[in-house]
Amino acid sequence: MRVYIANLGKYNEGELVGAWFTPPVDYDEMAERIGLNERYEEYAIHDYELPFEIDEYTPIEEVNRLCEMVEDLPEDIQDELSELLCYYSSLEELCEHADDIIHYPDCDDMTDVYKSQDNLTNLLQLSVLSFFRI
Repeated sequence: MRVYIANLGKYNEGELVGAWFTPPVDYDEMAERIGLNERYEEYAIHDYELPFEIDEYTPIEEVNRLCEMVEDLPEDIQDELSELLCYYSSLEELCEHADDIIHYPDCDDMTDVYKSQDNLTNLLQLSVLSFFRI
């Protein structure tokens, strides 16, 4: 995950001054790298590589918060995050329901899920039978 942050004042003057940052972004470090000061106080996010949507005026603190939420998710959910977000109204809602999400690796459709569950049921029955054999 990373964001390209530009000095908005310089950009409006026709000069592109910015840099790529990996969240969490430290505001002071970012300000120094892109030349924010008393004359140039504003920044904008001009590009990003994130599994969720933001706009150019999303505050850095919000980007950091959302990225931290993603990093706290289980890896299998992180891997499918862009697709899973289609089923939730926000990243926050997805995170609230992360424990409800069941991931079936190597399943492309519901037939594969059925076969996976059927195999698990058979394995469970075999292990129970072997446990109770006399």
